[in-house]
Amino acid sequence: MKQLLLIVDPQNDFINGSLAVAEAEAKMQALASYIAANAERYHAIFVTMDSHPANHCSFADNGGIWPPHCVLHTPGWDTPAYLDEALAQSQAIVLRYYKGTKTEKEEYSIFDNEEDGAALARHISEAIANDATIDICGIAGDYCVLETLQGLRTFVADKHIRVLTDYIASIDGGEKLNGYLATSD
Repeated sequence: MKQLLLIVDPQNDFINGSLAVAEAEAKMQALASYIAANAERYHAIFVTMDSHPANHCSFADNGGIWPPHCVLHTPGWDTPAYLDEALAQSQAIVLRYYKGTKTEKEEYSIFDNEEDGAALARHISEAIANDATIDICGIAGDYCVLETLQGLRTFVADKHIRVLTDYIASIDGGEKLNGYLATSD
């Protein structure tokens, strides 16, 4: 059985935009190379995307803690061309899932989104029932990747999950995610 790959929020605003994370550019370029080199490995690749309206509650101007980022259909919302190219050339089914779409609700994990989170959980559960495994990576390890991983672990056994730390950029340099991984082994 081929594997699944879950890429959390590999978006321009987190790479080199309004909420850029240190090392994100290098990590996402390395991920694109990894996907190209392992094109036959994955049956499906799932990509989550922050997809905020312009007046989202997480933005500082609206009482949140973040600068405006990943506003739907802006250049910062897009994924980088090099990653899009690697995904297009892979042999996998590529599906995108959106979170943070409601003005009044923050969603670090895709599984906090009622529609797309439920759809992704169904796809993953069906594949795991056929003994697939899922790799997870993306941006930011201390927020969206960590909370997505925690959500994933509510319905997928650890033996089916592999965290690709080489392809995760974190605001805190990986401290929070690495601490979580160390205590959950």
